[in-house]
Amino acid sequence: MKYVLENQLNFLIEVVNTNVMYENYKILKKTIFIFLLMISFMSALIVRLFCISTDPKLNDNKNFYKLKIFGQRGMIYDCNNVPMVENENKIFASVIPNRDDFINIINDINEKNRVSFVKNFKKGLPFICELDKNVKCNNLQIFKIPTRSKKYNLACHVIGYVSDDNFGVSGIEKAFDKHLKTEDIEIWYQQNAIGSIISKKKYNFSNKTYQNISGVRLCIDKKIQSIVEEVSKKYISKGAVLVSEVPNCEIRASLSLPSYSPENVQNLLESEDSDLINRINYPYNLGSIFKLVTSIAFLENGINEDMYYNCSGSLKVEDDKCIKCFSSTAHGEVNIEEAVSKSCNTFFAYFSNKIDGDYMLKLSRRLGFGKSVELAPGICSHPGNLPSCEDLKDAKKMSMLSFGQGCLMVTPIQVLGFINSIASGGLYSIPKLVDCLINKDGSISFIYQSGLSRVLRSKTAEKIKKYMKTSITKGTSRYGKPENVEAAAKTSTAETGIIKNGKRVNQSWFAGFFPFENPKYCVVILSENENSGGKICGPIFREIADKISGDYT
Repeated sequence: MKYVLENQLNFLIEVVNTNVMYENYKILKKTIFIFLLMISFMSALIVRLFCISTDPKLNDNKNFYKLKIFGQRGMIYDCNNVPMVENENKIFASVIPNRDDFINIINDINEKNRVSFVKNFKKGLPFICELDKNVKCNNLQIFKIPTRSKKYNLACHVIGYVSDDNFGVSGIEKAFDKHLKTEDIEIWYQQNAIGSIISKKKYNFSNKTYQNISGVRLCIDKKIQSIVEEVSKKYISKGAVLVSEVPNCEIRASLSLPSYSPENVQNLLESEDSDLINRINYPYNLGSIFKLVTSIAFLENGINEDMYYNCSGSLKVEDDKCIKCFSSTAHGEVNIEEAVSKSCNTFFAYFSNKIDGDYMLKLSRRLGFGKSVELAPGICSHPGNLPSCEDLKDAKKMSMLSFGQGCLMVTPIQVLGFINSIASGGLYSIPKLVDCLINKDGSISFIYQSGLSRVLRSKTAEKIKKYMKTSITKGTSRYGKPENVEAAAKTSTAETGIIKNGKRVNQSWFAGFFPFENPKYCVVILSENENSGGKICGPIFREIADKISGDYT
């Protein structure tokens, strides 16, 4: 009996010890878990406090009040790294409203900004305002920031303009807005516990602008652009003028008229003259310059260039359509060269039935017509208009196309690419406006690297060049013959079918290149609503060629 009781007692003692150990284990486990949780919490709290203490942006709604002033924009350069735009230093002030300073400041606020100044001042919080001159006040911080001038710039339609809040609105300013826009200047004012500005304590100022060398380099040559604008404005009020360098068709000058100044943009938004439209990308009726395309088609399809046609001044096509030469002039016996030189419509209409319509369209597209040209991101020319293959099965429509009439519509930039391909011996290059982007570290990024492609046999190009030289020496282009350099050209006077104020609206063109032997520059001129490409546009070509050749050749 005694032995049994001893065994039971030992068993009970063992059970009690086991329960105690288990309870101790659970307590230890909970203690360790709570300890690790506290360490994790404290670590996260320390990291959070470190972030708050080192990043002022996290204090915007607590200990700091933040203001922003836009920084200066990157520069737009010409091909020689000469600035194309002017910057002017504007004076901005960050203002902590204080009654004692109000009188000192308000007199230096221009009238257009006074209403907003007073309104902001009443709110009692710091704000940014523009001053006419430097002002000394304890509660002001002055910033002199280079900003785009509102004055007239060369190549204004190419450059474009910026808004009052420093965003590009049009042209290159808009196309490369992200690249040209720099980081803003940021100011943090210290606040007290109830959100009031502690004006007696220094604020935290962070100037995030850098010595800005970034920008966009254009193919434009500022000196050539100046020549083009000076000469062209003497002769035409509405139109476009382009100059490219052979063979890569780099645009050295681009002018659209009427021009404008950024300071009067608001007044031009509803202008009947469409001043803000860049006419180099806008489609127009072309006329006789297209005879060069038809001549190429003749030559490359085996038509004898010495084959003659007797021009009587008019030609009947399928009984009901009569095609006439300009002023019904009878040119007599002419071959291709003389037909180009004298701009004989009936010659091209007569032989147009020897050309397949499908071939004519393929040739036109190969030479750049009927296709849009991208000059910069978001800046694309209109593709213009070519007749369909079905249209050209009609003899009348084919004959009209042969001398550039009918539904044909082209842009000045397309004509530039075409003339450039003739001057370069049959090599076509997409017209190029932007050379490269210059990054803030001085490195260069090229975005447009179009190559040359052969679109004409070199022999064909040489013959077309010869025809154009004859045109400028003794043909319709003679009014554009330069004095200092040999050149070649072709004129156009295109009918639009529009009658305005009782008069027919025509478009006048002049396109050529110089020097003749080793072409370096191509020029395309368009004058809206004029009746003579030779007499109106020719003198512009002559003066531009003489002035450029005097400086560059």
